[in-house]
Amino acid sequence: MANETALGAALKNAVQSLSKKSQTEMIAAHVYAKYDVFKQFRPLALGIHEALIAALPQFDAQLVSRVLANHCRRQRYLKALARGGKRFDLALKAVGEVTAEEKAAAERMCQARADKAAPKAEAAPAVVEAPVTAPVADTAGEASAE
Repeated sequence: MANETALGAALKNAVQSLSKKSQTEMIAAHVYAKYDVFKQFRPLALGIHEALIAALPQFDAQLVSRVLANHCRRQRYLKALARGGKRFDLALKAVGEVTAEEKAAAERMCQARADKAAPKAEAAPAVVEAPVTAPVADTAGEASAE
C-alpha cells in the first residue's frame, strides 16, 4: 500500500510539472478514453464533478473541473441535454432526469450558437485562387544547367 501511495504521489508530481494546457489535454484524453458517459455525450448526473475529482486523484481538481466544464459547453453535449431524458453517472448508470428547465436552457444555448454562426457563414467570402505569375520552367532550367 505504501508503494502505491508513493507511486501515486510520483505520478501526480510528474503530471503537475507539465503546463496547465498540457495537463488539461491529458485529463480530457483520459476522461474520454475511460468513461463512456463522456464518449457518448450523455447527460451527466448532477454532482458528477465530485465523483470525477475523486476518481482522478492524480490530477489537479481544478483542472478536472475545467475539463468537465469544457465538455458541458460542447455543442454535442448541449444537444444531448436539449433532447432531455435520463442523466448518467461515471458507470453509465441512470441517476435522475433532465428537467424541463434544463432542457429549455440547453435548447436556448444551441439556438444562440446557431444564430451566432449564421451571419459568419453568410459573410465568409468565396476563396479565389490567384494566377501563377512566376515562370516555373526558368527556375528548373537554371538548376539543371549547373
